[in-house]
Amino acid sequence: MTGILLLWLALSPVQAHSGKQFSVGQQVQHYEAVPASAGNIQLVRNLPETIRILIRENGDKMQLNPHLNEFYASRRYQTIWTRSGMVTEMLAAIGEASDEGLDPEDYHLAEIKELVAGFPLSLEKQALYDVLLTDAYLTLAGHLHFGKVDAGRIEPTWNIANDVSYSAFEYRLQSAAASDRIAAVLHEMSPRQQPYSDLKKALARYRSIAKSGGWASVPDGPSIKPGDRDSRVLSLRKRLSATGELAQTEPDTSKVYNGDLVDAVRQFQKHNGMEPDGVIGPGTLKALNVSVDHRIDQLRINLERYRWFLNDLGPTYILVNIPEFSLKYVDNGSRLWSTKVIVGKPARETPVFKADMQYVIFNPQWVIPPTILEKDALPALRKSVGYLEQKNLRVIDKDGHVVNPGSVNWKDYSASNFPYKLQQTAGDQGSLGRVKFMLPNRYIVYLHDTPSKELFGKTVRTFSSGCIRVEHPLDLARLVLRDSVKWSADRIQSAVKSGKTSMAFLPRRIPVYIMYLTAVSSGDELFFREDVYNRDDSLLKALNRHVPELKNGHAGL
Repeated sequence: MTGILLLWLALSPVQAHSGKQFSVGQQVQHYEAVPASAGNIQLVRNLPETIRILIRENGDKMQLNPHLNEFYASRRYQTIWTRSGMVTEMLAAIGEASDEGLDPEDYHLAEIKELVAGFPLSLEKQALYDVLLTDAYLTLAGHLHFGKVDAGRIEPTWNIANDVSYSAFEYRLQSAAASDRIAAVLHEMSPRQQPYSDLKKALARYRSIAKSGGWASVPDGPSIKPGDRDSRVLSLRKRLSATGELAQTEPDTSKVYNGDLVDAVRQFQKHNGMEPDGVIGPGTLKALNVSVDHRIDQLRINLERYRWFLNDLGPTYILVNIPEFSLKYVDNGSRLWSTKVIVGKPARETPVFKADMQYVIFNPQWVIPPTILEKDALPALRKSVGYLEQKNLRVIDKDGHVVNPGSVNWKDYSASNFPYKLQQTAGDQGSLGRVKFMLPNRYIVYLHDTPSKELFGKTVRTFSSGCIRVEHPLDLARLVLRDSVKWSADRIQSAVKSGKTSMAFLPRRIPVYIMYLTAVSSGDELFFREDVYNRDDSLLKALNRHVPELKNGHAGL
């Protein structure tokens, strides 16, 4: 090694053409690598030992990446950031973390800037300089690929394990150092799928809106219907122009709510999960007055959620999005089909997890699961056995025999010691309808038909006890069974009409992802959804929590 080239940080706008420009928060900064032949620092023989001591004696106190020591040990504690081009790319990548909804200051930006400004450096600070850059790389690479926040701490039911290890990041850094590909390698870490890219573009657009002043609130008042005259129409035009639902090419001072403005409101309602009736009622007004800063936070939150699982997706899968009340079937990378779903009530939330769909049951018989048994069925039966007739239930003993409900002392039992099954016969009025999709999991959650078809007409569909009700289950059955002869639409209808319980195994298992996304983007269209389980706030707090600062950790260096 011949030395470390100085990296010059220009803190104010510069005229140079070679600088890398990027945004950090609302600021625009410029980073340039400028060789300084008179200032090269000679790497002395005991620098590797200084790095080893720094990591081993101060690593915990400095909150460094736990993989840092093994990374340096594999290269005998030799420095890696010896070329100014590498450092320039790394600092640029740290700044561009903001585009991913992450905070550049989590990657030692201030500390590295301070060290750069202090060149030439002492032996100890040369070691710290190299260690901080490596730690920034490993931490940023991990955040881009896995997410910054541990999904399991936010979602206790999370069960998706990403197979990529930190050793892969370490290997890539070694390779990137040899070929000056720091920026390219970090770019490859984040999800490459289109939904993630679209949401990143939306974040950039909303930050631009915020930089331009955001939008003003539309004042409270009675509902505004098409054809009404209202002074708030002027505010409404400005509000919808800000987010692009209304293309206003010239000022319009009319106070009549009609024409393109009604169409713009309908589009806004569609983008916010409402009935697109064009009426500006309390719900629409509330959504209109959500601040741009809140929307930016929402976009950052959901970019993080995408990082948790998008890299796990294969070419074929089913994605259920709880806040969107939707199911999407993706086959070989293309969205093949979608439908509405009903999810768990806020008191009985549908869990977030992944499981493989393995088989379909036609004319399923429903056995009341433990949660409903404890919270609904047994309390009702202690009052009256009429509950059984009302729900079309039979009491079945361990041998499969039907038991006279009058012979059971219901007050003697709880869900934990109940020796019977409460079974509902199959049929159109059964709780499971005519089809049940089995994806074995510890939460006893599955997809199924429902007799309550009218509930699919609601915009907010939190009505189940945790399982997922599908609006068009026979169509889904035909798609997942993937057999146009044996399981054609006619054959499926015949199986249903027989009234007999039957089972059909899928030719291959299909991963089902039950996720929680309150902001999704498709091309230029951005969709926000109500946080029905109030999960956004805890994730935002975790996402905004800074990686501990290192100032105390290297105060003596």
